Amino acid sequence: MQCSIADSTRRTYQVGQNRYHNFCDLYWLPAYPVTPQTTILFATYLAQTVVTYKTIKVYLAAIIHLHTDSGQPDNISDNVQLQRTLLGIKRSLGDTKKPRLPITMNILRRLKESLRTHPSIHTNDKLMLWSAFTVAFFGFLRVSEFTATSPQHFDKTRTLLIEDTTCAIELYVQLRASKTDPFRHGCIIKIAPTFTSVCAVRAYTKYRSICAPSPQTPAFQFHSWSWLTRQSLTTHLRDLLTRAGIQNPRLYTTHSFRRGAATTAAEANVPDWLIKTLGRWRSDAYQVYIDTPSSTLQDVPRILCGHSS
Repeated sequence: MQCSIADSTRRTYQVGQNRYHNFCDLYWLPAYPVTPQTTILFATYLAQTVVTYKTIKVYLAAIIHLHTDSGQPDNISDNVQLQRTLLGIKRSLGDTKKPRLPITMNILRRLKESLRTHPSIHTNDKLMLWSAFTVAFFGFLRVSEFTATSPQHFDKTRTLLIEDTTCAIELYVQLRASKTDPFRHGCIIKIAPTFTSVCAVRAYTKYRSICAPSPQTPAFQFHSWSWLTRQSLTTHLRDLLTRAGIQNPRLYTTHSFRRGAATTAAEANVPDWLIKTLGRWRSDAYQVYIDTPSSTLQDVPRILCGHSS
């Protein structure tokens, strides 16, 4: 039962379950057994705070999981009153998703220049960050696949370690686990050189030439020996984007590298099946990451007018 959900999902569920227990304690409500009426009150309570509709759905899934995990039948998910309550909350709060802009090849080049001229980032860290940026982009990586969970701690079963990388003419990256690999079979990603100024192989080679830690430590670490994390990567990324004069830097996240790779590949007419393979997508979900350029949209009327039936 414990292995039925991913570790990251379990951690998120724990937050929701803790929030539910605090709610029940606050209003003197019995937490168990979980009832449709209790979940309705909980969802309504959450809607009055800063919690988004999406988070409310996740927290409800967390307590329903707790309910069914204890052997109780699921008489909550399809409850009509709960569904109507959620519909009302959705219409009230909206179901907007935070836009995440793609990091394109042009932005990568500007990031490199911004990184090169940065006055306060250590020289070794510049090489490390540039290597992480390019590997994330050309490897279509999720941030969890190449960063540590905290600056001082990492999970050896999931974190990309130095021993998981081999760099010669090409760069080979062995992923121990990923979102679409719950059983941790692992996979090997091959990144070829571009022979241009934006090259993951060259960047990683330069970084490794000044970095000689234990092979069983995370692949990306600062000169202070702290590991590269999602948060530190985001902080540096947005700082560099701001210095590069990129508008709305907060609309870029660590996921922007993966999104940008898919978008750039689509613009370069890489076949859909190959984009799906490169990003290790099991479904066609990758299509939502692809930002269609305005020039392509502008061509549609002309293409339609020129089509004869």
